[in-house]
Amino acid sequence: MAARVGVLRQYMATVLVNLLGVSYGMISGWSSSALPTLQAPTGSPLEYGVITQHQASWIGGALCLGGIAGTLVGGAIVDRIGRKWTAWVAGVPLVVCWVLVIVADHPGYLMGARFLGGLAGGIEFVVTPLYVSEIACTRHRGTLSSLLILSCCLGVELAYLAGALLHYHTIPWISVGVPVFFLASFCFLPETPSHLAKAQKLEAAEQSLRFFYGIRSEKDTVGEDEYVRELQLLQRIVHAGSPPASQGKDPTATVVLSWSDFTSRHARHGLLICVTLMALNQFCGCFYMMNYAQSVFAASGSVLSLPASLSVIVVGLIQLVGCYVCTLLVDRIGRKHKTDFQILLLISSAGLTLGQSVFSSYCYGQTMGLDLTAFGWVPLVCFSVIVFIGTVGVGTMPFVVLAEIMPQKIKGFATTFCMVTNWTFAFIALKYFSTLSVLLGMHGILMFFAICSLIGTLFVLLCMPETKGKSFQEIQYMMEK
Repeated sequence: MAARVGVLRQYMATVLVNLLGVSYGMISGWSSSALPTLQAPTGSPLEYGVITQHQASWIGGALCLGGIAGTLVGGAIVDRIGRKWTAWVAGVPLVVCWVLVIVADHPGYLMGARFLGGLAGGIEFVVTPLYVSEIACTRHRGTLSSLLILSCCLGVELAYLAGALLHYHTIPWISVGVPVFFLASFCFLPETPSHLAKAQKLEAAEQSLRFFYGIRSEKDTVGEDEYVRELQLLQRIVHAGSPPASQGKDPTATVVLSWSDFTSRHARHGLLICVTLMALNQFCGCFYMMNYAQSVFAASGSVLSLPASLSVIVVGLIQLVGCYVCTLLVDRIGRKHKTDFQILLLISSAGLTLGQSVFSSYCYGQTMGLDLTAFGWVPLVCFSVIVFIGTVGVGTMPFVVLAEIMPQKIKGFATTFCMVTNWTFAFIALKYFSTLSVLLGMHGILMFFAICSLIGTLFVLLCMPETKGKSFQEIQYMMEK
């Protein structure tokens, strides 16, 4: 009985903290329907009037500038104020974000709203994995950790649905309810046991552990071996002043780094691979296309007689399926090494090259005035394939590679550095590619994505190390050769 109660509480806490992901996904996907509305020549929802392409690009890109700031802020406060309150703090800018959309009468408000949404997203991606890993029992940790990406995809799909079915001014009033509910409910949950133990608060840590394992009295501990092990670990953390290194419970512990840690062949090779994969992650076009999905569909022509606003809903559903498939593959890779992430990256980047090329060819045919009525299904199918195959490979695998190949000592720094780099590339994509698409045409920007994906395919094929089935020590030896 205690075990069932504990699992229920762990799932409840995980669902609540992932409301941040839902809300971030909603502000991320909001731009897909909002920007075409704001740029329409008549009936602008702003008193300011129709916004320019330059202003629209800043509204799009501000999300990523916020993400850079959020990653740094989250890393700075997650150990100081704890996992629980860091997550709670992330909910505040999401509320303010949607309030700004409600009161906006100038595009500057919307830029600020997207920046705050990105700020919350950056903090969320730092704190949510830590919070979930520290409250979840071993048996359910993989499943619960996978909900972060799924929650973001769910938020994007909800934004697409809202954009198709609701008025522009109605969307933020409904969307703000998600972070408000999070703030009102999450504050009643306890801090994670590990963080309380590191703060030398053993009694509070034991109470938190009892809450998340459903333990009310000593008799409930009978047969709960994992609870006993966790309690012993908390006691050792308090007595030693820090967690044992063998337990790997403190991924954010301060480590003194020197320049030589970054100049070894392993570190240089690992950083080069990870930064290149972060570039592929953004310049393959998936993130750009999901943020500007409705505009991409509108520019590509007929899609099975469906309006662009409904086509993006189909794509959003396919992205959700792709996220679910990806979580199954990542969990399998992380636990059993039966699946080689290089194969997934290769299939994904090659598939993106093909999908973007076909999509670009269709759009070029439209530009040339060809009769493509019989091929009206191509944009929806290509977009769906691009989103699905990107999600199960290029969209997630770079972060798995990061965890696999980086030297243990600099892994914490490398993770933060690569996240900031990823947000920076995302800003470039959202800020400048929308302008580039006007200059080159939709076919031109899609061909650019295809070329980047092809370069990524060649990089994975020629430069990625073979790590399948190897231990971390074997990978280190291989990277240093």
